[in-house]
Amino acid sequence: MSHLDAIIGRPASWLNSPGSHRGIVVSSRIRLARNLGDYAFQRKLSKVRQEELVARLIDTTTRVANLPDALTLRVNLLSDIECQALVERQLISRDLATSKRPAGVYVSSDEVYSLMFNEEDHVRLQVISSGLCTNANLELAVRLDQSLEGVLGWSYHPQYGYLTACPTNVGTGLRASVMLHLPALVESGELKQVLRGLAKLHMTVRGLHGEGSEPSGHYYQISNQRALGASEHGIVDQINETVERIVSYEQLARQALIANHRWRVEDKVFRAWGLLTNARTLTTEELSEHLSWIRLGAALEMLAWGNWKILDRIFLQCQPAHIQLQHPDTADVERRDRTRADLVRKWLSTPATELN
Repeated sequence: MSHLDAIIGRPASWLNSPGSHRGIVVSSRIRLARNLGDYAFQRKLSKVRQEELVARLIDTTTRVANLPDALTLRVNLLSDIECQALVERQLISRDLATSKRPAGVYVSSDEVYSLMFNEEDHVRLQVISSGLCTNANLELAVRLDQSLEGVLGWSYHPQYGYLTACPTNVGTGLRASVMLHLPALVESGELKQVLRGLAKLHMTVRGLHGEGSEPSGHYYQISNQRALGASEHGIVDQINETVERIVSYEQLARQALIANHRWRVEDKVFRAWGLLTNARTLTTEELSEHLSWIRLGAALEMLAWGNWKILDRIFLQCQPAHIQLQHPDTADVERRDRTRADLVRKWLSTPATELN
């Protein structure tokens, strides 16, 4: 039995396609970095003090947040596969998943809230939801942050703001990010120019699983690079404005591809459909690439089949750790790839009228 049995088989709230802008905007996340004023930064803490810190944070958060049926886990006591599944669900960072130091995570029953304890900072408070909703997520995050601050007392400087382990987070401690699906910009070759423009705006681009991850399946996370010298709402407004602009570029790129190279897009969409509905073995990378084209085909109504919830199920439940936790006989890669192909064929045979 896994510690994650309560959540591993269910949908993730941040993955509720098509989301905003006909599937281009996948999800929005607000993350606040905080440290307690009466503890040194994580890297300067002894293991004993880290254990004490995590226990205090778990106890306080459980009482203050008071979210029904929330899940509290000691990350360092989980298996590597369980940690990887939490990364796949966007609930913890890859850094925390691979660390063996004392650490914890608090997850609301709907997975909108997740708080990492003893990551790079003492607390990383995250609110993540489907679509473009950074302002609403910020309100939720600030409300819980203020409640915790009243009890725990964050490390704060009157001139510089919240003090964090990494200088780029000093100030608001805020990282706002939006995940986008941008296949047309990639296919047209225009994405590189868009990314160069983002760098000038002090924005950063990461892959599906955040810092250190490479883009796959045409998914990109856009986030602010600075947290100092601007208000929380100012940062979020800039992110929103930037995202809206990128969405318009993607929409124009889709229109241009359909007008000038429809056959090429259709070929990729229907090749992807043919492969996924017939393959007997599928790697994670193959699934990510081909599922992206099917998602685009559904958005452009090229496919008679358009079951978005099934696409989300495949996207999440066919990730390596999710497969292994739900199918214990898939410890080796070959068997896991075969199981992935079996699941995809089964789910793509689901009529478009079901589960929508």
